[in-house]
Amino acid sequence: IAKRRSPKSASCSASKVKRLAGAIVALILVLGVPGAGTRAAESGDAMAALITAAKAEGSVVVDGPPNDAVRVALSEGFQQKYGIPVSYISSGSGPSGARVRAERAAGKYLLDVFVSGSDTPLLTFLPSGWLDRIEPALIAPDVVDPRKWLDGHLWYADDQHTILRVILMRSPELAINTKLVKPSEVSTWQNLLDPKWQGKIIAKDPSIPGAGAVLTVYFYMNFGPDFVRKLYKDQKPLISRDPRQMVQWLAQGTAPILVGPDFVTLASFQKLGYPVTAIFPQGPEMLTGGWGLVSLVNRAPHPNAAKLFVNWLASKAGQDSFANASIEVSLRTDVTYHDIPPYLFPQKNHKYVDLYDAKFVSDRDAALEKARALLDL
Repeated sequence: IAKRRSPKSASCSASKVKRLAGAIVALILVLGVPGAGTRAAESGDAMAALITAAKAEGSVVVDGPPNDAVRVALSEGFQQKYGIPVSYISSGSGPSGARVRAERAAGKYLLDVFVSGSDTPLLTFLPSGWLDRIEPALIAPDVVDPRKWLDGHLWYADDQHTILRVILMRSPELAINTKLVKPSEVSTWQNLLDPKWQGKIIAKDPSIPGAGAVLTVYFYMNFGPDFVRKLYKDQKPLISRDPRQMVQWLAQGTAPILVGPDFVTLASFQKLGYPVTAIFPQGPEMLTGGWGLVSLVNRAPHPNAAKLFVNWLASKAGQDSFANASIEVSLRTDVTYHDIPPYLFPQKNHKYVDLYDAKFVSDRDAALEKARALLDL
């Protein structure tokens, strides 16, 4: 006759079974599945070796946005984490290309990492052969986990995954003085061509490289040459290359509309209480990568410190620092934001033109040439 087990002994037996099952699962993870249980350890070992090598080099040279808050965030954040000083060059733009070209012609290789907008790395650094692929250098578990990134993957600016992209946000390209203009009066871009706005529009200089040229290309590609000619010539806008001057004119009422505002400057004037705000006219809105392209310069003086820096910058801690300092929206989905304007976050079910898309960048030169000829630039 079989003995009947008591509820207590049955419970103890079930508990033993659960513990045994857990041990078996753990053993399978470590030994039975190819690579399972070792990948994390290998990644940790690789990071430990990289940290040691980076510390031996003693410093890293970073060319980044000409923004004091970003300079402090990147320099102090990285040094606090790893004890490695950052030599920070405030550029992240066109002048960097000319400087690096001159340095290399003289046999000098002084730069490790380039944090920038889209034009210089894609149109100067990359075709000149000055960059190493960044994808193989990304080894931190926090970075290579696709679940941490928008749409479940890391983002790159080129097909070869040479340049990492860490920023994606709405690009506010129209601002108004709310005491002088109602948003409904400029709900479409075509509203700007109304004769009543002649001489009352401030516009970013369409002849300058970078953001001014990109906006002109957007207008040309989406609304045609007639729109570009009427806006920049017939409407007789006040043209400026100075981002602060343009927003100041808007805030003081010199003109009620600003095409191509610098959103960081705009936000600073809003905080001071001026009646200025960004608006988004109907039509395909614009997305930008801001200062969010990260490149590894080849033949770098501190190659290991450079790799460690880009891993830190792409981590949650690095993106927390960078996104908040630059007032931009990270492609990481776990960033903690502080006082970022809500309108910068992309909205679902909206049609967008990504100004950092590789095809847009490659196609825009032809459109820009036509637009400049149209405007006699």
